Amino acid sequence: MKVTICEFPDETAHKMKAWDALVAHTVSAQPEVVVLPEMPFCGWIFVGHAVDLDQWREAMNQHDRMIERFSELKCRWVLTSRPIERDGLRLNEAFMWSAESGYQAVRSKWYLPDLPIARESIWFSQGDRNFSPVSCGPLRVGFKLCSEMMFLEHSREIGFANAHLIAHPRATGDGKRWQAATEMSAITSGCYVASANRRSYDRRLFTGGSRLLSPEASLLAETTAESPFITAEIDISVAEKAKTTYPRDLQKMYR
Repeated sequence: MKVTICEFPDETAHKMKAWDALVAHTVSAQPEVVVLPEMPFCGWIFVGHAVDLDQWREAMNQHDRMIERFSELKCRWVLTSRPIERDGLRLNEAFMWSAESGYQAVRSKWYLPDLPIARESIWFSQGDRNFSPVSCGPLRVGFKLCSEMMFLEHSREIGFANAHLIAHPRATGDGKRWQAATEMSAITSGCYVASANRRSYDRRLFTGGSRLLSPEASLLAETTAESPFITAEIDISVAEKAKTTYPRDLQKMYR
């Protein structure tokens, strides 16, 4: 199965050119799955000490408009997240879009940073800690949104639920911590990890470098500013076999 990992521009002015390039990439590569960064279609407004409701509504509208265009992508499934309101709550919702069934909400982000560059605990309500995988045809996928990758117990849960892939939409800088977290999540779960990041071009904030890792944490593909989309093959049987090997077999002994 072919998976496309993407980095996507942080700044609104760069987004449409990047979208057109992504459409062209999928026409050429013909992936089954495309993984996009966290809330890719709005600017990073989630700062400050109060919610700007006009910006919030525009962020939702931007995602509505782009989701309507997902059929332009020559793939079967798209995995990412978006800002949304449900039952009076503002949420960062992981979702799966399919060419056959359209939009399917999966879960909403629970672990919300409270940092000067990410006041997510102000902008969002906590979602849920149900990390159960969903099916993209034969592929079983669990979602961890950005900082949730730091909580390895949920990677273990996703692996125990027989997932093949962890989709990791994020908006992060660089640093060893993110690489280590994705590598340990692959090793802990026995899953492939598709970690897709934003890239800032007009400021130093998000650093791109989306990665696809094997269940043994080998780097299979990584994007750059010059190559923001990369498609690689994954093998479901490899992830299934990984569940029977160390350290996953040891973890099952002590569940």
